[in-house]
Amino acid sequence: PTDSHTATLTVDVPSTTVSIAVGGDVGSTVTDELRAYTTYEVTVEAVSDVRGTSRPSETRRVLTPQTSAREAPGDVRAEAESSTEISVQWSGLSNCRLVNGQITQYRVQYETYSTTETRDYTLGDGEDWRSGGRVTLTGLTRSTNYSISVGAVNENGDVGLYSDPVTTMTHQCKVCSCESAGSVQSCGSTGMIVGVVIGLLGVAVGVSGLIGGAVIVKRHRPAEVKGDMATGASPAYGMSGPHGKPAETEGEYENPQYTQPPSGSEGVY
Repeated sequence: PTDSHTATLTVDVPSTTVSIAVGGDVGSTVTDELRAYTTYEVTVEAVSDVRGTSRPSETRRVLTPQTSAREAPGDVRAEAESSTEISVQWSGLSNCRLVNGQITQYRVQYETYSTTETRDYTLGDGEDWRSGGRVTLTGLTRSTNYSISVGAVNENGDVGLYSDPVTTMTHQCKVCSCESAGSVQSCGSTGMIVGVVIGLLGVAVGVSGLIGGAVIVKRHRPAEVKGDMATGASPAYGMSGPHGKPAETEGEYENPQYTQPPSGSEGVY
């Protein structure tokens, strides 16, 4: 009688032989010893204590299922391009024994303190797990730190190990360009710059008002009273003389708000 079956699995290394009991399941016995996404050639032989080993069965080729990659992309670099964009590039995987599948994409994960988003990079013709990639993340928030990592994705959508994160901050403002010579670029907080400009204009207008707003006010001294009221003199209004001629005016003051008349003087300012 046949006491056991022998399964021989041939891969790119010397054959491995596993003996199992009659009626056993070859797959359940050897699965843990195989690699993911690897083609194995399998033959089965019957072994008898009396008759020895039978002729092997026909060879069957078996491809094990894919799993996520057990290696992360390397040399991840990130650089801010503007207040809303970061450029990310990386190199591919290096160990074929850790790929575990058909790599079709790379997934770039970028995080802030409150959000996590991803961006996929699809490999093109002629590219495989050894190929790196580059993407530009857009629509980001200005002056914000982003933690960025990259993982390989197989055709089943399984994401492998992510790389160690790198951190980059977006610029504080949009990149400005001069439209004409002598124009002012406002690279920084736009609102702050506008506020400062308006404030400076306000100060300039105020200073201009103080300098250019001097008012010339003539000082009318009371006329010397000559004669009496019968002559028609009107001292209360600075009129004197028999014909009520205007009194002489002497001197003038600029900026009466800051210039005080001599002590003891009277009149209208």
